[in-house]
Amino acid sequence: MTSIFDEPSARIYDSFSSAMDHPDLIQLRPGLVAAAFRLMKLVPAKYIVEKALAEGQLDPGMPVLETSSGTFAMGLGIVCAEKRIPFHIVSDAAIDERLQARLQQLGGRVQIVGSNAAGSNVQVLRLEALQEQLRNNPGGFWPRQYDNLDNQCAYRGFAAQLIRSLGKDIVLVGTVGSGASTCGTIKALRETDASIKLVGVDTFGSVLFGLPVGPRKLRGLGNSIYPNNLDHSCFDQVHWVSPAEAYASTRRLHAQYGLYCGPTSGAAFMVAEWLREQGKTVVFIAPDEGHRYADSVYDDAWMRAGGYADAVLAAAPDKAFSPQTATAPWAYLDWERGSYQQVTGRPRPPGSALEQVRDSKASAVA
Repeated sequence: MTSIFDEPSARIYDSFSSAMDHPDLIQLRPGLVAAAFRLMKLVPAKYIVEKALAEGQLDPGMPVLETSSGTFAMGLGIVCAEKRIPFHIVSDAAIDERLQARLQQLGGRVQIVGSNAAGSNVQVLRLEALQEQLRNNPGGFWPRQYDNLDNQCAYRGFAAQLIRSLGKDIVLVGTVGSGASTCGTIKALRETDASIKLVGVDTFGSVLFGLPVGPRKLRGLGNSIYPNNLDHSCFDQVHWVSPAEAYASTRRLHAQYGLYCGPTSGAAFMVAEWLREQGKTVVFIAPDEGHRYADSVYDDAWMRAGGYADAVLAAAPDKAFSPQTATAPWAYLDWERGSYQQVTGRPRPPGSALEQVRDSKASAVA
């Protein structure tokens, strides 16, 4: 009989954030693996803040200032609370009350913009408000989640974990918002094997892969600006998914496998399930847990009220031959590691997220 003293000792973490800097790899079925993070965006938040402190870019007595309506804000909040650094988050009405309350309980300030700006690009409004905060706090530190390439570098450890655990014969599936988690991970993976494929998951109304900007009820993925962390040439295939399919997939992931995740995980899961039939081990990134969605995606009344409960769901995606031909509820395009211009026929708007905001304002005035 094996004694408990013969077992390897468990690791004791030096902080809460250190205990969450890697996912659990869970084989749901042969050829289908979930990389389940408790809070994925904590990984770049911790990496960026600690590097800025080490290099003297961040004065711990001055605030960290960022724009976010989701888990990057939560990651920053946890790291800043641990290190006793003040922080200020500029967000919008999409932020849920529980997240906002947690950020405030961690000692942060949360500024909501755009609540009365019907028809406006809320991310533009958020970046404008952030610039005002930076002017008012000249010693403040902006992590620049959209454009700071350290956001990509933060995922090298995750890539190493995948190679150690699963080898090189894998396909990576991940939702795309800033582009950092997917592009950062695949770049590190391809240092081992350049043939490893990346499949991105976007949503309709997002401009990231050539669709027109529009309302996005499915949040946590997609964007209305072009982050510098998004390297289009990393992607072999891109999917666009609708809310009803993603929400149903999120609930199915919980019902069938016990994984209680958010809708970004559900969106990646549905694509990964479809890809699984192609032979390789498909790994999908599940970025966060589902507690924030107890009153929405996991609530039957909320699903019925939104028309999602009785929606006729797509069983498989339609193949598009250009972004212009991608139609709801679910479509995919073989991107084949092309640039934005090569695939869409249009130049990608140049510059950082902030420069794009300035350009859009100038165009509006003109």
